[in-house]
Amino acid sequence: MNHKVIIIFFAFCFISLTTQQWAAASDNRLPDGTEFSFWEQPLQFSRTYFVDCNSPKADDNGPGTSEQPFRTINKAAQILQPGERVVIASGVYRECVRPASGGADPNHMISYEAAPGAKVFIRGSEDVSKGWERSTSSTTRGRGGAGGQAAIWKYQLKSDMFPDMYNPFALPSIAASWGWLNTKIVDMGPYLRKRGLVFVNGKPLEPMEQTNELGNTPLRSWIPTPPPAEPPTGRGGMPPRTPGGAIMQEIGGSPDARFAVESSGNIIYIRVPDNTPANPLIEITIREQVFVPTESGMGYIRIKGLTFQHAGNGYPPPQHGLVSTNGGHHWIIEDNTIEWANGVGLDIGSGGGGGGRSGSGSGAGSSHVIRGNTIRYCGVCGICGQGTQNVLVENNTFEWIGWADAEREWESGAIKFHNATNMLLRRNVIRHIRHANAVWYDVGNTNCRVTANVMADVLSVSAAVHMEMTRNYNLIDNNIIWNVRNAEPGTPGQRGSAGSGFFIHATDRVVIAQNIIGYCDNLGVYPVLRPDRGGSGTGIDNHIYNNIFTNCGNGAIQFLDKNNRSDGNVYVSLKDKFLGFSEGETTAWLDLPQWRDTYGWDANSVTLPMNIDFDPDTLELTMDGKDLPNVAILGKINTDMYGKETGDKRAPGPFADPAASTKRLVDPRTITAAKN
Repeated sequence: MNHKVIIIFFAFCFISLTTQQWAAASDNRLPDGTEFSFWEQPLQFSRTYFVDCNSPKADDNGPGTSEQPFRTINKAAQILQPGERVVIASGVYRECVRPASGGADPNHMISYEAAPGAKVFIRGSEDVSKGWERSTSSTTRGRGGAGGQAAIWKYQLKSDMFPDMYNPFALPSIAASWGWLNTKIVDMGPYLRKRGLVFVNGKPLEPMEQTNELGNTPLRSWIPTPPPAEPPTGRGGMPPRTPGGAIMQEIGGSPDARFAVESSGNIIYIRVPDNTPANPLIEITIREQVFVPTESGMGYIRIKGLTFQHAGNGYPPPQHGLVSTNGGHHWIIEDNTIEWANGVGLDIGSGGGGGGRSGSGSGAGSSHVIRGNTIRYCGVCGICGQGTQNVLVENNTFEWIGWADAEREWESGAIKFHNATNMLLRRNVIRHIRHANAVWYDVGNTNCRVTANVMADVLSVSAAVHMEMTRNYNLIDNNIIWNVRNAEPGTPGQRGSAGSGFFIHATDRVVIAQNIIGYCDNLGVYPVLRPDRGGSGTGIDNHIYNNIFTNCGNGAIQFLDKNNRSDGNVYVSLKDKFLGFSEGETTAWLDLPQWRDTYGWDANSVTLPMNIDFDPDTLELTMDGKDLPNVAILGKINTDMYGKETGDKRAPGPFADPAASTKRLVDPRTITAAKN
């Protein structure tokens, strides 16, 4: 049996198998037709400890009762046993929580949770509001403009400030070897910048790479005035942005609020808008992580309703998150906020060990539930993991990830996984991503489904969704992918993919169906081959079905092999020849009739005049869907973005009822898991 016959045979088996197995409508199904495996049970606890850092009776040597609570969370973390929990009162807890034990099974978990209505902040930072001195050093003066009049203040760091013997202000942000970075095209500044972060009244200071930049004239804004040719609508009201200038302005910073570190990492210099740090709350990161077990491989731990902030961690590898499972399994992480990590917000796989450990024990990264969290303001990654299995990531918000501008280390993504198996990633809002992919599955992923997500306002040298070196079936359906821009205008980015909706990177057998893909600088679906990397895919057996493509600057779809399929798509406001087929170094661009006649693809696809717009902040979609055709579903994708059953035929795009309203709120986070 030759190679092409084998490919066609497996494609037939995939479609036939899913048609037979998917008997009832469900949005819990994985690409192979099996139901996702849910393991959670209603929780009851045999004992409850209490923590309240503001109680006058709080004492870590006490009993940890509601009347005499512990003062620190870490005290409870050392004594909790399976089936027990700790309830935490409102307050700011400056500590790293290091659980000493995990739970035993789904009925005997260990839980860390906020008291009802409590606002619990667990921070890896220290209050250094006092002790600042006016700097007279000429190395902080800067050049030109108002820089000479700017007041620069300094703070002397001492070794006893760092309880883990870890000074993030003395370490470069890049943690692993960086010799492979192409320094001819990569500015090494973001990689060699120190890991420490500084906050004034909760707002980030702009990190400068050299102390003499502190006194310079105000930094250029990230958000330039739109050029006259820029259309006023079509990107949810978002103006175009270009890289460079201040990186913190979009996430609460000021162009005049900045800091730098003396080369040895022992002195911090700051400049603040009012020229004096006398009154504000000033916080500096003094820890690498904020929640991480002492040993790898612990299971059955729940974290609920807590806010984790301020980690001076490095860029992966290794994957050391602000919050880390340290290679654990069966964690429930729900309704938390994880924010302000220099590197990674949350790691859940085998690559996230804490305290120098590998975190690669048996079952590492298996069966986690990541639900209802807000993960934001992370320099490189929101959530990442290596070798995860049977993981559910649902109803989360990921935003403002990638501000560190370190994308060319190739570990940047709001969501990034390696070798994931049987993952269900659904109902998340992923928006305002800077210098990172929204979702990146890197190497060897199997049977993962990405469904019912919003991915909007993404600035990347790659794409919103990046599927790399993966040869087994994966499914990406019922999503909205909107406003994807090239982070390096005028350059091709990562192998030509910059600003694309999907980057099919040496990958086979990915199904892209029932999505809206709009306002991409580059292509809706962009593929490449990697003959230089063994085990990579050959760009075959990819299925692009029943999507709506609109305003993709360079076209909708490109294929590299005739053993691919596309049909049932709707094409809106594209250039005349928007479908590409490449043979060797040559790409032929065709219109829809030519594409159909030459290759037989898109027999049931149409071009339509439609107005479609989406706002990533309000999540309001404007679309008149009354003229959309009915097309046959692929592989029994018979539920829409909201889990509503569609039947055997449905309109392209993610809605069962696209003509019901021209304006609708699209917030998949509101969908509950009640029917699971």
